[in-house]
This record gives sequence, C-alpha cells and structure tokens, in this order.
Amino acid sequence: MIRVRFAPSPTGYLHVGGARTALFNWLFARHNHGTFILRIEDTDKERSTDESIEEILESMRWLGLDWDEYYRQTDRTDAHLLAAQDLMDRGLVYESDGAWWFRVPTEGNTIVHDDLLGDVTFPNDLLKDFVIRRSDGSFIYHFVVVVDDADMEVTHVIRGDDHLNNTPKHVLLFEALGRTVPRFVHLPMILGSDRTRLSKRHGDTATLEYRDRGFLPEAMVNFLARLGWSHGDAEVFDRASLVELFSIDEVNKSGAIFEDTKLMWLNQQHMKLADLDRLLGLVRPMVLELNRVTAQMWDAVDPGHLRTGAHLFRDRCKTLRDLASAMELLFPVPLIPEDEFRVNATQAPLMMSVANALALTKPFTPEDIEQDVRAALEANQATLKDVALVSRLAVTGRKAGPGLFESFACVGRELVVERLRDAAQSVLE
Repeated sequence: MIRVRFAPSPTGYLHVGGARTALFNWLFARHNHGTFILRIEDTDKERSTDESIEEILESMRWLGLDWDEYYRQTDRTDAHLLAAQDLMDRGLVYESDGAWWFRVPTEGNTIVHDDLLGDVTFPNDLLKDFVIRRSDGSFIYHFVVVVDDADMEVTHVIRGDDHLNNTPKHVLLFEALGRTVPRFVHLPMILGSDRTRLSKRHGDTATLEYRDRGFLPEAMVNFLARLGWSHGDAEVFDRASLVELFSIDEVNKSGAIFEDTKLMWLNQQHMKLADLDRLLGLVRPMVLELNRVTAQMWDAVDPGHLRTGAHLFRDRCKTLRDLASAMELLFPVPLIPEDEFRVNATQAPLMMSVANALALTKPFTPEDIEQDVRAALEANQATLKDVALVSRLAVTGRKAGPGLFESFACVGRELVVERLRDAAQSVLE
C-alpha cells in the first residue's frame, strides 16, 4: 500500500513551495488509494513554535489536504534513541567529542533511485562521515527523518530537489538500519519570473496570505498542481479531476515558473464556477472589513438580491476582494469612483430626466429600464451615448462592467435614482 508523508518544520509559515510539496504527496496518495501522513518535524526546539504548527494545520485545512495519520517528531524520541544505540552497538556509529558519527563506506557508490530523475549515483569516497547525534544528546534531521520514515513504512518520499544531495546519507542510513529504502521523487524547484529560486519578492509568502487576499482554495490547489505538473493542454481542474488524473509520470523535470497573473486567471475561472451562496459567505466578511457596509445593512438585503449581484459581478472580478468592492454598490453608501468624472451642463438635465423616468419604472428589469431610459433621452433629443459613461460612473463608480441596464437593475431603483440625481444636482444647483 502506498504511504507518503509531508513533513514540515514548524519554524515559520507554510509557504507556497511547501504547499506544492504537500499537495503532490496528497494527490499521489489519494490517486493510489494510499495513506497521507502529516508529520511535524519539531526537533529544532529553539525555532519550533506551537503558533507555527497551528498555522501549518490551518493552511492544510484551508487547502483541503486532509491527513490520515498525524505525528510530532518530538513524541518519537525513544524510537530515535533505540535506533541510534543499535547502530552504535553494531559499530556503524562511533563517538568523537561527545557527538555520534555515522561511518560512511569509503568504497563503491550510493545510488538514489528516483522515479522522476532516474538513478542518481554518488561516489562514496566523496561523502564524509556525518553526525547523527550532537554532543548535547539531540539528534540531527538526517537521522530522525530516516528512522521516522522507516517506522512509518513510508513507501515514497516526495520532496523538493534541494534535498537530493542529502539523499545518499538517507539511503546509507536505511541500509544500515536494515530497513526498506523508499522510492524517491525529487520535485523541481519553483522559480520566479526571472528564473531564479522562488522567494518572497516573487510571491513565495505564507499560504494563508493568499486566502486573505481573496483567493479560493480550489483555485490555489489548481495553481499549485500546475506548478510542475500538466495533463495535456488543460488548465482548469477541480479537486476530483486532479485526484483522478495525477501521475508522477506527468511531473516536469524542469523548474516551474510562478506566475501571479496565472493564479489570478485561475481564481477568476473558479469564482465563475463557485456556488453563489458559498461565494457570498466568503465575501461577506470582506465587505464588512471595508468599514462602509455594516452587518445590519448586509442582513437587511434580500438574499436573492445578493445572489443576483454576486452572479452579475463575479465574472469581472479576479479575487474575492474585488467582488467585495463590487458588492458595495448594492448598499446605500457613498461610492468611491475608480476614476474622476464630471457631469457637464448638457448631461446634468439629461441624467435628471432619466432619474425621474426610472423612479416610475415597474418592474425594474433590464428590459424595462432600457425602454424608459431611451424614451427619456429621445424626448430630450439625446441618445444613450450622451450619458452612458457618466451615468455608469455615477451609479457604479466604474468605467466598465456588466451591461449598463443589467447593472442598474442589480443596484436597484432607489439607489440608481438617488445616485443619478445627486450627480446631476451638483451641476444644476
């Protein structure tokens, strides 16, 4: 049975690279009906924190990467001691200056069998003896990770290729302990747009920052999956299709480029597919955070009207934050136009005439709105193009968006009339 693990160190947040590694392990396990282990490697007592552990767990939950088994490495100290003593008793480890050192063979080669890279050979004469236990009694990462993987019967170790040069040490330890060496998959690193290693300046920040910026978890999972994996020309995947299709054979050997624009595009696609009620539940706190719409104001609006607004606006929004800003249009708060605009002396009376006509429009549907707007303008020897842009800015604060009459219908008669009159009145006074 397939058994894989994701083993983050709780010395900080779960960044994008770590999240991609976690996802590939999770997809491999779920595709093969195997076991996904989450193991917190917290043996660095000086840097590990409970806050970081909780942040990692929250990030995993947000991404929907559920685990089957959970361990903290510090709970396994007895197992580490037993394994180290076994090696010492068999002369495979020696003590020097209080530290325990593993004896590396001086002849032959150590071969790392990698399912992505093929066999990678390391001459043993280039390797050096290495410490497994410090003089203070604490164990180093290279030793405990092998003991844990062996005891947990991990079949595949899927991790970044920055670990590749450490892997011959791990293979030697597995063999010395008499345990089965797992298969390895060393994933290519994620690169920034300048093709250097991904860093904070490229977007390698805390995974939860993307949640706070208004990205959907399914979009983030889709994006992370496409960082180094592909399936034909397809770009948009839901979770079920990723599980069904994922294969190590389709992981690229070269580094994947992190593109923020691609993430934005994917998020927009998933927002179009999202359930409207779920979307509203996610966007509501973001609207309230803008400190213009109150909870009472939100709750006073008919849910059907909110769904209509979310459905109308989401196609042009890249993030939930964008949608939150758009949803403000449905509430009686002063707009913050995205561009300055002025109503001239010719437009003002036309807009007032349109507002007066719309005050009587029933029902307030896009079709009836269009009919009454055009009639009011025709009565004044004008056309829609004379006031379309300035009216859109007055009512929505935006130069572009859904159809003008659909937007008016969504905003509602009372606010449309009020905003048109206010814009016109500033000139007519």
